[in-house]
Amino acid sequence: MPTDQITLKSDTRTKGAPRILVVDDEERIRLLLVDTLSALGYICLGAKSAGEALSLLATEKIDLVITDVRMPNVNGLSLLKNIKNQNPLLPVLIITGYNFAHTKDQAMESGADGFLAKPFRIGKIEELIQKSLGIKSACAEERPYRLKKILVVDDDDELRNMLQEVLSSLDYFPIGVGDGEQALKQLEIQDFDLVISDIRMPNMDGMTLLKNIKQTSPELPVVIITAFPTSCPSQKAMQEGADGYLAKPFRIERIDELMHDLLFGEGEAHSVT
Repeated sequence: MPTDQITLKSDTRTKGAPRILVVDDEERIRLLLVDTLSALGYICLGAKSAGEALSLLATEKIDLVITDVRMPNVNGLSLLKNIKNQNPLLPVLIITGYNFAHTKDQAMESGADGFLAKPFRIGKIEELIQKSLGIKSACAEERPYRLKKILVVDDDDELRNMLQEVLSSLDYFPIGVGDGEQALKQLEIQDFDLVISDIRMPNMDGMTLLKNIKQTSPELPVVIITAFPTSCPSQKAMQEGADGYLAKPFRIERIDELMHDLLFGEGEAHSVT
């Protein structure tokens, strides 16, 4: 049987919509969930086994996985662990109709981002999806909207975490990694609206990351930040394709202004030294 997939017409409702993989060996439940979430504006794919799910994850950009626990050969908890080993940043929601308390403890200890016992109201799973993907409701009368997803690349854990907190407070949805190689891996499996990268990092520095991004995704805005502007001045970063440049330390309002211009304005390159 071919993999279930609901592909919606590309309109304002589905453009840039989150891509969700539903894994359940019970066809009726799988197709119902795929169909329902698609009607809510998500792009959904279905898999009837963990093996099929892993194959899709290797070839498709998926933003979130929903998996049942009881499945033949490889169960949902083993699939969860496999996914988290390969990509701990990919949200995984667990659903089950069996032994709620014990299974929930196992799932959360294995890194699940949410848990629901069957049967559940669709509103509950949509609530978990929105929380995991950084989606907010503009107001009660409007459909939920997705926050701009920002990839933050910096090997300094303290600075990276602080910047993620700042971006969250500015109503963005940040995801952080420690170097350029990790960043490229995330860009292969997830869609981002903007990248913020430090220059000096192990494995792959920020300028090499910038060149790689612009070769594969020239329209993706990249902001370079550095505490050593003399070794890599803004002119050099801009010549390499950077869309923004900030010298550390910078004020919160400067990063807010720069990102707003790139994501919602005319997208012109900016530098602040």
